[in-house]
Amino acid sequence: MKKFISLLLTGTLFMSFSFAQDLGKIYYGVKGGYNYVLSAYTASKTNAVHGGYAGFMMKIPFENRLHFTPQIDFNYRGMQADSLPKSQFSKVTEFQVRVMPLLQIDFKHPDEHANTLFVQFGPSLGFGLKGDQVKQDAAGVPISAKLKYGFQAYGQFDANWHAGLGYETNGGLRLLVDYAYGLSNMINTEFGPVLKYHTISAGVGYWFGKKKTK
Repeated sequence: MKKFISLLLTGTLFMSFSFAQDLGKIYYGVKGGYNYVLSAYTASKTNAVHGGYAGFMMKIPFENRLHFTPQIDFNYRGMQADSLPKSQFSKVTEFQVRVMPLLQIDFKHPDEHANTLFVQFGPSLGFGLKGDQVKQDAAGVPISAKLKYGFQAYGQFDANWHAGLGYETNGGLRLLVDYAYGLSNMINTEFGPVLKYHTISAGVGYWFGKKKTK
């Protein structure tokens, strides 16, 4: 898995630099934020879980107001059932790394050097690193353990589609509200329930190298 993640990250960075040739100045930034994680789980109703993320990003001018904004972050999320379904999960917490080849459209042209609203959209690919689980046995007794990934367990890989609205200042500050719609069922057990994550995030970021202009 580590080799696969390294290869994907290298490919993302190579693609980013390829896009950037002769298109304008590249900005590098950091980001972090809060996650409000909702779960669609067919085995039980669920409660919201609080999480967060932190990572790095690039902003590469592509054409006019369109930018390629690849991002890599560490993401914390989870699921909390409000019952104890037999032989199923009742709680999951997970750390994952996400690769996010996103696009951004600014409302104002970069040549204006002005504060601007923007929209952001695109996919993300997540790779589970570690976590904890609570799963009931056949008698309904909850058992706590480290999160087990596998073809007959919890899924290690998932995909999401992101749509966000944000605001950037010409000094580099970046604010974003994002919605991530989970596309993958995280339960790999045959004939098992469906678990998908839907996350509302609020975050802040900063682009290095931007100088505020009047």
